Amino acid sequence: MASQIGSRLTFENAKSFIQSQGYDVSQAVLTQSYVRSEVALSASVTNYRLPIVINDVTNGVAFSTERRVQLQDVHVCSSVFIGLACPSSATDTAFPLLSYPSTSFGQFNGAEQDALYTFYNGFLTMQVNNQNILPAFDIYRSYFVPQTQGGIGITAQTNLPIDQVDGSENGFYPVEPNLLLNGAANIVANLILPAAISTVKANSRIVCIFRTILAQNVTSVK
Repeated sequence: MASQIGSRLTFENAKSFIQSQGYDVSQAVLTQSYVRSEVALSASVTNYRLPIVINDVTNGVAFSTERRVQLQDVHVCSSVFIGLACPSSATDTAFPLLSYPSTSFGQFNGAEQDALYTFYNGFLTMQVNNQNILPAFDIYRSYFVPQTQGGIGITAQTNLPIDQVDGSENGFYPVEPNLLLNGAANIVANLILPAAISTVKANSRIVCIFRTILAQNVTSVK
């Protein structure tokens, strides 16, 4: 559960971590922030490049709902969400984030849901300037099935519950030691799956959110 004390500890840890890495925080503005990276699901891919820095064009043009690291900034990540989404198109911005392959109200169908359990047997890896800082962070940490699910426990045809999800914590997993996302560094993040997802819904994608403390304008890039 989110709390003022927990947020204060996160801030103090991030401040100390940034200083320990040689950055001057005396003039920096430290704020709560996040980094959001998205990649389209594919029935033929087992290794997904997860773009972190704003100038990473490996996957082409970024989705409008992404929020990547600016070259001048440093983020200290305290928790990670690795989930799914079913936008109606590449430009759709009105879609829920899913902590499991939900079949509720126009999300995944049964076959697509079954195939997506391959996704939760994969892991996230990250290298910064060719140093492996995150060898294997299992995606299953973010798997969360709510007690109330859309289409389950319907009491009347006009009473259709949606998935019960708390966006402040469900699907987010703490990262200790913290990750430092430096906009001036070469960051290579990948989601590695044991096999390709056999059945993929059109326009569906992976969404990864890093909740962070942001230090603005502290890197060597001006």
